[in-house]
Amino acid sequence: MVDKQAEACYVCHREGETKVLLPSDSKTRIYHTEKGSLLGLINPIYNESSCYPCHPKTTNVLGVLDTTISLEDFEKEKTQIYNRMMISGVVSVVVLGLLLILLLTRVVNRPIDRLLAATKEAAHGNLDQMVGIQSHDELGELSNSFNNMISELKRSRDAIEGWTQTLEHRVQERTQELQRVQDQLIRAGKMAALGELAAGVAHEINNPLTGVLTFSSLMLKKADENHPWRKDLENIVQQTTRCRNIVRGLLDFARQRKPDKREWDINILIDNTLTLVEKQAPFQNIKIDKQFKTGIPVLFVDGDQIQQVFMNLLLNAADAMAGKGGNLTIKTDSKDGLAEVSFTDTGCGISKEHLSKLFDPFFTTKETGKGTGLGLAISYGIVQGHGGDIEVESEVGRGSTFRIKLPIEKPNGEMRRPGEAEKG
Repeated sequence: MVDKQAEACYVCHREGETKVLLPSDSKTRIYHTEKGSLLGLINPIYNESSCYPCHPKTTNVLGVLDTTISLEDFEKEKTQIYNRMMISGVVSVVVLGLLLILLLTRVVNRPIDRLLAATKEAAHGNLDQMVGIQSHDELGELSNSFNNMISELKRSRDAIEGWTQTLEHRVQERTQELQRVQDQLIRAGKMAALGELAAGVAHEINNPLTGVLTFSSLMLKKADENHPWRKDLENIVQQTTRCRNIVRGLLDFARQRKPDKREWDINILIDNTLTLVEKQAPFQNIKIDKQFKTGIPVLFVDGDQIQQVFMNLLLNAADAMAGKGGNLTIKTDSKDGLAEVSFTDTGCGISKEHLSKLFDPFFTTKETGKGTGLGLAISYGIVQGHGGDIEVESEVGRGSTFRIKLPIEKPNGEMRRPGEAEKG
């Protein structure tokens, strides 16, 4: 008796029905036993004509050929393949993750870090930088926008700094100009007050001083060489003469007359002045270098007064180089509507604390008895009366430069031409 509920028969006889033909997918099955998983293959044995002699024709299926195969090796192989696939998958994920991190670091993080670093530098005022991100994506556009912003900021900062420097320079120029005008006003006030005082004092002492000098000179002429009073009289005459010269300087300082202006060639005025002094003893060891510029327009000046200024500066230069000699460079030039005459010596120089007092009346750096301190004050007044200015540059031990600036234009504003000066 065949058990129709057996594993091999169940496929055809389940649910009380008997199937003669089985589809292909129903002929195989996998089932589990204590020994492991098995693969079963059912192959029905049909009643064919060759079987009729032994089996009735009414029987369609004579039996079933049930073949089983153990799946143990297959399961082991499947497990190994699964494990290898899992390991390969994990390794692939890790490698892909690392590659993705590297790609993000190279393509995204590094450019962003460079942009952040450049932004911090720009925030600290360093605008001399550019971010070079060569790409056609959003980061490249951001880099180009950042570079354009830095360029505009730098251009604006440079413009602001230029305006600031220009403004500072203009403020400094105006401050210096105001200071110079203020100094001139103070000096003019001092000189006017001193001029009035000097005129009064000079008039008061000039007459008695003249009397003392006259009578002492007469007594000196009458005293013979061995007279006991002769040396005293000589000293009186010498010191009285010095006092008279000081009084005369005071009068000249107080009576600075209005310039009698005529047309003069500045180079000729200097030559005329040099002719008066270059043969004198103080100039014997001094080499005079004349650097006259030709073509300087003639000046509308008082020739006598300007020569007096040149004379004072020449004598001061000779005194500064007394005893050791040196070089005296006289240079003429014209620019910005002014004629410039500079006297540069290689003498002892003037200390910085004395430069601001040079043009004050009675101030002198010479030894006692060798200067009255009025020469530069008178010269300054003459140059100021001509609408000009005197500048001084000096360094102790290297020499001094006195630079005179005189206007070239006529009163009507016309420019003079060379060759129009009067020869005097």
